[in-house]
Amino acid sequence: MTTLPRGRFVVLEGTDGAGTTTQGDLLAAHLRACGLQVVRTAQPSELDGGQLIRRILRGEIRDGDRSIDPAAVALLFAADRVDHGRRVVEPALQRGAWVVCDRHLGSSLAFQVSDGQAAGLAVDPAWVLAINRHALQADLSLWLDVPVAVAIERIAARGKPLERFETEAMLTRVRDRYAALCADPPAVLGRVVRIDASAAQPTVACAIRQSLDDVFGRPESR
Repeated sequence: MTTLPRGRFVVLEGTDGAGTTTQGDLLAAHLRACGLQVVRTAQPSELDGGQLIRRILRGEIRDGDRSIDPAAVALLFAADRVDHGRRVVEPALQRGAWVVCDRHLGSSLAFQVSDGQAAGLAVDPAWVLAINRHALQADLSLWLDVPVAVAIERIAARGKPLERFETEAMLTRVRDRYAALCADPPAVLGRVVRIDASAAQPTVACAIRQSLDDVFGRPESR
């Protein structure tokens, strides 16, 4: 019986408004055009745990008149991440598919730590790493970096109510955390590459494809 080559797990990270969803869709389309099997997914996932998290982020579930404690949210993310990894990501990788995912462990290290700071609570990055010790390691994490002003413009253009991470102060904290992670990434994050995502969509997509070529080789050699 022939064993299929293991797929690759590629994660797109960044603040809200960075374009992770748009660029993830473009990357998935590019990989499919190269003849690769692709699974397009995201965290929070579409599983039950992820749906609960999405309701919290939209403000539909609260602790009285307050937002849910950031540490509790971090635990929910960790649980969803393990469930998503075992039920969606790992099976896809085993059958040779490439998994393109909006957000992974880097998001918890950026968002939940920043959320704790904003609430005056200590959410220790080491603790976040500990509760995510069963999370899959990405083969490549792409940090889509945009100035906060650009992110705010893009978020406003959606015309939707703001979620808890979409204020200027929170976007600034989260971007600073991503910058620190990119400069000195924990081993569990694997390889992290910064992409200037403030440019036009085709330019950003080209930079992402070039990063994949640099890490994994040209499409014909993958």
